[in-house]
Amino acid sequence: MSDQPAVIRILRFLMLISGGFDYSIPEAAALLEVSERTIYRYIETLKDAGFIINRLGDRVKIDKQSPYLKEISDLLHFTPEEAWILNKAILALDDETYIKENLARKLYAMYDLKGVPYPVVKRENSERVIALIRAIEEKRTVILYQYKSSNSSRVCDRIVEPFEFTLNYGFIWCYEPGSRQNKLFKTARIGKVISTGDQWNHEEDHRSKPTDIFRVTGDSPFLVKMRLSIRAANLLTEEYPVSEPFIMEDGHGDYIFEGSVNSMEGIGRFALGLMDEITIISPESLKKYLNKKIAKKKF
Repeated sequence: MSDQPAVIRILRFLMLISGGFDYSIPEAAALLEVSERTIYRYIETLKDAGFIINRLGDRVKIDKQSPYLKEISDLLHFTPEEAWILNKAILALDDETYIKENLARKLYAMYDLKGVPYPVVKRENSERVIALIRAIEEKRTVILYQYKSSNSSRVCDRIVEPFEFTLNYGFIWCYEPGSRQNKLFKTARIGKVISTGDQWNHEEDHRSKPTDIFRVTGDSPFLVKMRLSIRAANLLTEEYPVSEPFIMEDGHGDYIFEGSVNSMEGIGRFALGLMDEITIISPESLKKYLNKKIAKKKF
């Protein structure tokens, strides 16, 4: 039993250097809470076991051609469907139970996401999210390489100071020194996150705004109440999962949504797409907004 902690650490080291990032010897030692000398010993142990270890300076990574790597990868990797099922199973457990906390900690730790629940981060976005998390922790400026802006319809690089994620890591608040503004960027529209190596210079100017369930920001929320068919209620919770606490059955086969939104735009897009399935109860201003949109539309 005395060898168990060492075995656990070397397995964690194996998982660390077989992932999507290179780690330096000092970084690996710090993460595993061991000495650099111990990390060198782990490297030699893995080599003796048949793994090919690539080194560039003091950075280490397992070569993808290493024997057994595919088998290990198959064991440690979850498909999106498997991750979703695992996440739902964990969330279904009673709140604040030890087993729930332990399962979540083990699952998330496997991906070294520093507290980010892997199932909520789309696989294609995970490297960008991790790079942004590290930039926030280190207070570093980054380049959002080839960012696809829906507002300007341009693709260009943006130099920013990232400082806060929205729910599920779909968007990130950044301060853009060039425009002297705080802006919300969608992580899926970022080509790549590149660190400039520079520290933040405008931390005192970092300000985020509340985001509603339709992922629209603003600082003047208003209350909306609407009746939904079963189909509309299902689509609302599937597309915007955080809406679920604001939806209740009305006792007559329909559902009532009652919650705050920051803009007509987000809820307007949803309601217009399901006009025959939704009835706006209040406010009157939302009814007028939707009627105006319908009147202007020509096919």
